[in-house]
Amino acid sequence: MSTLAHHYSDVPTQLPSGCEIGAVLEREEPRDALVIKAGRKPCRIEDLPKGAVIGTSSIRRTAQVALKYPHLRVQDVRGNVGTRLSKLDAEDGPFDALILAAAGLIRLDLGDRINQYLDSKNGGMLWAVGQGTIGIENRSPDERVQRTLELVDHHETHLAIATERSLLRTLEGGCSAPLGVETAWVERDDGQKALNIKSIVVSTDGKENCEIDMTEIVKSKQDAELFGINAASELLRRGADKILAEIKAKKPTTVADLEEK
Repeated sequence: MSTLAHHYSDVPTQLPSGCEIGAVLEREEPRDALVIKAGRKPCRIEDLPKGAVIGTSSIRRTAQVALKYPHLRVQDVRGNVGTRLSKLDAEDGPFDALILAAAGLIRLDLGDRINQYLDSKNGGMLWAVGQGTIGIENRSPDERVQRTLELVDHHETHLAIATERSLLRTLEGGCSAPLGVETAWVERDDGQKALNIKSIVVSTDGKENCEIDMTEIVKSKQDAELFGINAASELLRRGADKILAEIKAKKPTTVADLEEK
């Protein structure tokens, strides 16, 4: 076997020795999605009534809901997408809505269930590192395979994801950290294209948080690595170290506790 394809949000920030990500496909849909119980009037997360119950298994989403929407309740929900939707739509079920990765719904031809795409401008919630992206892992060095993978690599996506992963790696947060990111390519006043990254670290109860919004010119993987380190350093300077230390002290011990769907 020469290559493996991964949902990039599931790939550890430290790969095994002798392996590397040789290509990243163009990012699909990185945002989270709000899904309302079937038969209910469509609405946005901002419009859900006090006490409404949102289902998610993600610490990141739970923390951001607690921060932005303290009047809402969050309840754990498990299973694949179909199982979760069945639990949502059950007449006697506890859930009023779910938050899921939009890309997963779209891949399963369930995009019509999406009531709202969530991002910094809509709902105020940021996505997971690598979300909505396929990464291709290969052995290194293998020049023949690397040349082939270059044909499918999407350069801008690769650099954006490399920046996100560098930030996460520097924070040593792992998939259990309530860390949200949002990256976008923007044009600066001087006409040069640059990468903007927004990121937030939130305590699990939503009572403490720190945020950044930074833009840098990123032309290479080395640039991306440095930008991620600088972004993480700024988060740490603003208090992320304290938040993450408290979370690590309560670190979950099972794979299920780290689930991010």
